[in-house]
Amino acid sequence: MPEITLNRRGLLIAATSAIAAPLIGVRVLRAADASPANDPLGAYKLAWTSKLRWGSVVDVTTMPGDDWDAKLAAAQATLTRQGGGVAYFPAGTYAFKDHVRIADGVILRGAEPKVVTRATEERYDPPTKLVFPKYEPLLEGDGAPIDAAFKGVYLANPAGGANTGVVNIAVDRGHIHLDEADGHACGANRVIFGCVLTNCAVADPAVPNPKYAQHAWQRFTSRHHAAIDAKSAENLLIANNRLPKSGDANFTQPGFILDAGKGKRETFDVVFDYDNRPGLYINHFCVGGEGGSGNDGTPETHPYGFRKGTVIRDNYVFNSGRMSIGFCGDGVDCSFNVTRIEPDVWRPTVTGYKKTSGAATNDNRAVEMRGWRWRLEGNDCVVHRNWAADRSYYINDGEGLMHEDHCNSDLRGAVLLNNRINSYISLYKCGVIDGLLIEGNDVSTPGKIADIYVMANRNTGEQPCRNVSIVNNVTRSNGIHIAGSPAANNVVRGNTHKSDKPGVIRNEANAKMSDNTNYA
Repeated sequence: MPEITLNRRGLLIAATSAIAAPLIGVRVLRAADASPANDPLGAYKLAWTSKLRWGSVVDVTTMPGDDWDAKLAAAQATLTRQGGGVAYFPAGTYAFKDHVRIADGVILRGAEPKVVTRATEERYDPPTKLVFPKYEPLLEGDGAPIDAAFKGVYLANPAGGANTGVVNIAVDRGHIHLDEADGHACGANRVIFGCVLTNCAVADPAVPNPKYAQHAWQRFTSRHHAAIDAKSAENLLIANNRLPKSGDANFTQPGFILDAGKGKRETFDVVFDYDNRPGLYINHFCVGGEGGSGNDGTPETHPYGFRKGTVIRDNYVFNSGRMSIGFCGDGVDCSFNVTRIEPDVWRPTVTGYKKTSGAATNDNRAVEMRGWRWRLEGNDCVVHRNWAADRSYYINDGEGLMHEDHCNSDLRGAVLLNNRINSYISLYKCGVIDGLLIEGNDVSTPGKIADIYVMANRNTGEQPCRNVSIVNNVTRSNGIHIAGSPAANNVVRGNTHKSDKPGVIRNEANAKMSDNTNYA
């Protein structure tokens, strides 16, 4: 790297002399970068975002400190004394040694992208970048310690952190978690907007598992640690973020020991895959009983699962495995997102210690919906299952848009509008279904299951299915299945099956049928 020097604001201005040691490896691109004071979220027309303290700005590069951890701490202390505001990072690259913890009322903000501003476009690249330590694997002995890397952006006070978030910042080798505290204590008015995250998985602390005599150096991607995990008591915006393919950070571990059942052990070349992680977990909670058995969550039994004001829009999520988007709430708007799960990925294990078989699942699905009155509009989703260890069949998952009984509520007042998906709409064993519009979607699915599958029936028996409209959709593989009893006010109308072979409509919910084309 060329030798560099700083001006009085801490910005790089020349390549003629050495920089102070604590700031080595940090590049700031412009010597003059006006600190923005506008509301960058105005296009979403949410009343609460305009009340955030956008006009109170502290430039992190002007703060005292020997490294960026110290400078950010000083900036946040200044903002806290002023009642909150924006800690601004001008265009450049900033290396952090440990987790970043955001103070109450503080928003981390980077420079505005100038050319490409939509995160669904491949060239979207915010000019402000935070970089965390790289994990350097050691495939012998005890291996490299995981606490040396896998850092991220957190809240200093999850229980009360409000009016806070991250805006227009690229994060490499780090994740963003705006969490809550024990007992579901949680602040409100949180935002993650305009960010790009790469290499954002973490290592599962349960691997290696001594029960299976695994090598101490074995590492595996944590299965339930999302790249972006955000919770808010009320008002949460997750928008215009990009999770692209991570690139060359993955590493292969030859001789990785896995349990093959019946007391047998087998070894595989297992990849630590930074993209085998959930993309977005947004107020993602378990709010009910086990699948097919009932115990639906309600605002009375699981109040944290029915929070209001959640918006998930315009994001791009790539993953090689696991769920692209999972949410819970009342009235969640999840729209115009693009999700892509990579095809033809071999997955010898989904746990890090057991070999995969056909009964295994990696939870590969586009969107998992939980709660009431959610709306999915204009999403473009591609899902693929992963190959099992023997490479001859896929493991058991691959749902498209899914609201199923497990850990869920019944289904009320939901809307699926104009989504495009290569796997089935799975509204399965939902208990009561009361109020559902499925309109204008374009759906195909592998296998023999219906493209649009609406089933109120449970393992314990039939459940009511009322006020369901399945209208003007395109199915491309198998057709439509609606079931539930007693049934009332259900409609299947104007749908078209685009295939050489006619589709099938299975009407087990007394739906009124008309003007459907190319169905047997």
